[in-house]
Amino acid sequence: MAPTATTVLLPKVFPTDLVSIGQLVRNPLTPNVDTYLGGCAFIHPSDVSTPDPEAPYSAIISTDARHRFDVGLTQLLGINFGGRKTNLVSVDAESLQLRTLKDTSAAFRRICSSEEARAWINDMVLHKVPCYLVVGLQVLNNAEFTRAVLAEGSGGAHVKLPLDPAQAIPIHIQGHLSASDFGSSVGKKITGVFGIQVQRLDHRIAPASEPKLKADISWKWTYQRVKGSQKEEDKSVNITLAETTLDELLGLLQKDREDDEDEEE
Repeated sequence: MAPTATTVLLPKVFPTDLVSIGQLVRNPLTPNVDTYLGGCAFIHPSDVSTPDPEAPYSAIISTDARHRFDVGLTQLLGINFGGRKTNLVSVDAESLQLRTLKDTSAAFRRICSSEEARAWINDMVLHKVPCYLVVGLQVLNNAEFTRAVLAEGSGGAHVKLPLDPAQAIPIHIQGHLSASDFGSSVGKKITGVFGIQVQRLDHRIAPASEPKLKADISWKWTYQRVKGSQKEEDKSVNITLAETTLDELLGLLQKDREDDEDEEE
C-alpha cells in the first residue's frame, strides 16, 4: 500500500540522522523522543520514491509564542495568516526533497520481522500508547531563514529582514534529546527534515486460539496480565496501518505540552 498521507510541517527542523523513513515514533511531531530507529535498517533505496525536488523552494511560516513553527500542512504554507503581521519567518532553500515509501505494508512487515521491533510495539500496546510509522519525509537543503514582515494591503507581499541574533528559530540541536531545544540559524544555511508523513499502528488483541484477524501483520504475544502467580496468557497482536489526520497529531502535541507544563509546576 502506498501512503496517501499529506505531509505535516514539524514544529522545528530536525537533523536528517534523527528522523528516518521506517522509524517508529510515539509522537510524530517530536520524533526524537520515545522512538525506535532499528526498523530503518530494513528500508532499502528501492523501497523509496524520490520525485524531482522543488528547487528553489520558498515559504513563509508563522511561529507560535515559543518560537516553534505553527504545525500545519506543508502544501498550505503561506496561504492565510489571518491578518498577522508579526511572528513570521521566511525560508529560502536550494531545494525541498520529498521521499516516501512505495509500499508501507511490505516495509512494515519486514520491520516487524525483528524481535526488537515487535517488543517495542508490544510495550506501546501494553501501556495503551499510540505509535506511528514514518512513511515519508520532506528535507530542506541549504535553507536560510529571515524575518518576514507583511506589507500593508499587499495581498501576501512581504519584506525580508535579518533575524534578531537573540531570536530562537526552531532548529533541533544535534545530540540533544529534549523536545524543546532550539538552535540559532542566524547567518547559517540549514539542511534538515522539514515535514513528515506517518501512518498510525492500529492494534487489536485477541486470544491466540482465535482465527487470525484481518491485519497487515500479526504475531503471538505471551505475557502475564497481573504480576504474581497468574499463568501467562497467549495472545495475538494484530496491527493494521491507518491514515492519520492533522487534528490527531495536533492533539498529541498539545497533550505533550500540557504534560511538560505540569512537570514544571
